[in-house]
Amino acid sequence: MAATVFAIEGMRDVRRALRRVGGNELLNGLKGAFGSAAATVERAALSLAPRRSGRMARTLRSSGTRTMAVVRAGRASVPYAGPVHWGWPGRPNPARGWRGGPIRGFPFIAIAAQRTEPVWRDNYERALRELVRRAEAGA
Repeated sequence: MAATVFAIEGMRDVRRALRRVGGNELLNGLKGAFGSAAATVERAALSLAPRRSGRMARTLRSSGTRTMAVVRAGRASVPYAGPVHWGWPGRPNPARGWRGGPIRGFPFIAIAAQRTEPVWRDNYERALRELVRRAEAGA
């Protein structure tokens, strides 16, 4: 499945430097910063999510790791979240029981990430500056 990616240039070097100076403690600070950015996007995506029954909107969740922020939708009981977000080509095959035509995608999570970018980017930069300050103070 395709994904929308916002990349930070030089982030690998930043993680390496933080690991050298402060070990896992500073790297876990990155996890919190990415988690905060993902939560900002999740809140915006919740208001944009298509709602026929509301089931897909209830599956929105966000998390942060040391390397990325992730916002997900769907689960086994809501397998249509991906096709609703990214779209689906029409492949009706009555012999196999497949019905329907193409699904036009509505990338509500990607739209939410773009709309809230100034907010989550500023918050992330502030958190990263704080981690660098802590690393310099500990060195």
